[in-house]
Amino acid sequence: MFAWRVVLLAGLAAVGLQSSPAEAYGRDGHRIVCELAYRLMTDAARAEVDRLMTADRIYETFPESCSWADIVRGTIIRESAPWHYTGQDRDDRTIDEEDCAEEGCIISAINMHAEQFANRANDVETRLQGLKFLAHWIGDIHQPLHVSIEGDRGGNDIPVLWRGERYTNLHRVWDSEIILDYMSETWPWVPERERWRYFMEELAADIPLAHSTVYTEVDPIAWAQESHDIVRSRDFGYVWARPENTLEPGDAYYERGLRISRQRLQLAAVRLAGVMNTLTEPGAGGSVAGPALD
Repeated sequence: MFAWRVVLLAGLAAVGLQSSPAEAYGRDGHRIVCELAYRLMTDAARAEVDRLMTADRIYETFPESCSWADIVRGTIIRESAPWHYTGQDRDDRTIDEEDCAEEGCIISAINMHAEQFANRANDVETRLQGLKFLAHWIGDIHQPLHVSIEGDRGGNDIPVLWRGERYTNLHRVWDSEIILDYMSETWPWVPERERWRYFMEELAADIPLAHSTVYTEVDPIAWAQESHDIVRSRDFGYVWARPENTLEPGDAYYERGLRISRQRLQLAAVRLAGVMNTLTEPGAGGSVAGPALD
């Protein structure tokens, strides 16, 4: 075993870059990120996740809990709604702390909930909440349209005729349509509710970390910048899209989008595992650099 500290699969990120939002990647995407991350965690990190999950009254497994943040945003924790994303001015190409709205954004939420999880002075319920939020945010920030341009709700207002088959919006294309199409076309004989496991195993086989331990610092500004660069790329078809014009992405867009989505899911999983490994190391504190909510 050897340790990769703050080595964030830069190769995967580089390939991906060349090539009020809803939930990122849908439930299946969050399950995939969290299951992959769980496998890449140290024994100590997995044990801590398992210990906290025994206190969960809703979910039996960590991957299933990773969509919880999308449920509570409209119910018991309404103030969390703006924490799922950040929006930039059209001419702003650089992510920084000032981009967070007064009520917070995904950047400040990652820092806040990393501290909430890492602080061993907190009770189990508080740390469990921090874990579930943190896992969800790291998935969200890797879905490019969660770091979008202000004014169209992360592409939710951009209409799309997807592959000439069905009407949807650009945000949902990147949340779900790309992944769902791939899974249904690749494993049509598998019950729909189980297909994510097959996709997860396929992604796991492409992550060259089976005998490595990953340690990652909490760095949401850098992660957000990656997503922002992707959505501004010419092939993404977003920056100059307008609500009054329906986009009609075909199979070529789907193939490019699938390549990027696979890489972003893998990066999210590796980074989540690395963050958990770092925060559960003996002597790890709850201090995280960057903006936090008051």
